[in-house]
Amino acid sequence: MRYIYILFCLIFLIACQDSSLDPRTKTEILLSKTWQIQEITASGYLNGTVYQRGRTAEGSQYDMSKVRLTFFSNGTCLAIDNTGNNTASGKWKLINNDKQLQIFETNYFVLDGIGEVNSLLKTEFVFSGTRSYKSTFVNATVRMVPAN
Repeated sequence: MRYIYILFCLIFLIACQDSSLDPRTKTEILLSKTWQIQEITASGYLNGTVYQRGRTAEGSQYDMSKVRLTFFSNGTCLAIDNTGNNTASGKWKLINNDKQLQIFETNYFVLDGIGEVNSLLKTEFVFSGTRSYKSTFVNATVRMVPAN
């Protein structure tokens, strides 16, 4: 009986510790991970699935396997480009009751702007938005997952 009580106390303590460290708000979830692109779908200048991790050839024109996005609590963010060699830093904030993400001051047109937050969970971050590319609009949905 004594061992069962000790085991119960240990399980209870572990469960309490895990839940207190668990991110609860959208901001906490964004801050808790470095994100990598899993899939990009688009319409406009580009149509269909533009990139899918594990299915798009490495080194191809649309290879996004090296892209990383990290958010920091001081309101800054850091992005690594598709070559894995260049970084861009800027600022970020959730706006409109956490329904939109604004990234600004990176000086990269694909990063700077406002996107709709479609889903923001510990396991995936999905956002969508419109950018102008080669004088045509591209509507894209990007699904990101925690980086390996």
